[in-house]
Amino acid sequence: MPVDSGISGITMAFSLASTDRSMSRNIQYRPATADDFAGVVDIFMTSMNVAIFTAVTDPEALRHMATLFLAKDFQKANYIQVAEVDETLCGVLIGTTEKVSQSALEFNAEPWVEASEEALKRTAAGRQVLHDLEGSSDPTLMPKSTVLSDCDSELVFFSSALGHRRCGIGSQLVRNFEAFLKACGARKYYLYSDSLCTYQFYDNNGYQRVEQKQNTFDPCIENYTYTKKVNE
Repeated sequence: MPVDSGISGITMAFSLASTDRSMSRNIQYRPATADDFAGVVDIFMTSMNVAIFTAVTDPEALRHMATLFLAKDFQKANYIQVAEVDETLCGVLIGTTEKVSQSALEFNAEPWVEASEEALKRTAAGRQVLHDLEGSSDPTLMPKSTVLSDCDSELVFFSSALGHRRCGIGSQLVRNFEAFLKACGARKYYLYSDSLCTYQFYDNNGYQRVEQKQNTFDPCIENYTYTKKVNE
């Protein structure tokens, strides 16, 4: 049964106490706030190859696209953790689980979504982004596989910022998320990746690749779906 109370305490237990001393400066892990949103968009823009979503290359249009994605995720997710060094964000993980009904934070996505959609409508590149996003709902692009039927959670997005790679940030964010899922009684989660990402991390860390499909926008890219049991 979904957890309606006490989730903040669970999140704090696996967030504020985490400190990574692998760098000369401490990396702090904490629950995200609404004020972190712009910084998370920055991380998305520098870490994601958006060729999996659209053929558009205009930076302004792509930032609005990222804002559309992340605003909706910020509003619906019930787990969002960030990593920071010297009060600067250097990593983020966004996740959801059916075991929790409470949102991770109070965030109103509507103003961000409306502003980005209006900005996209004003340019040719923006209109192409909107067209491509409409096509992304096609099940041939990112289908919901039947093998996900026993998954009760999703790792929606996680990344570390450029300049902070190979410091263990991503691994620590994932460990914290899995500890959160265990505390909530979750069984199994899934995530989407692709051949442009460091998908080898999943292959080498207990994940099962359950689906592999050619990307709609670039046939040279393959989309992957992974699952992992929480208790493994």
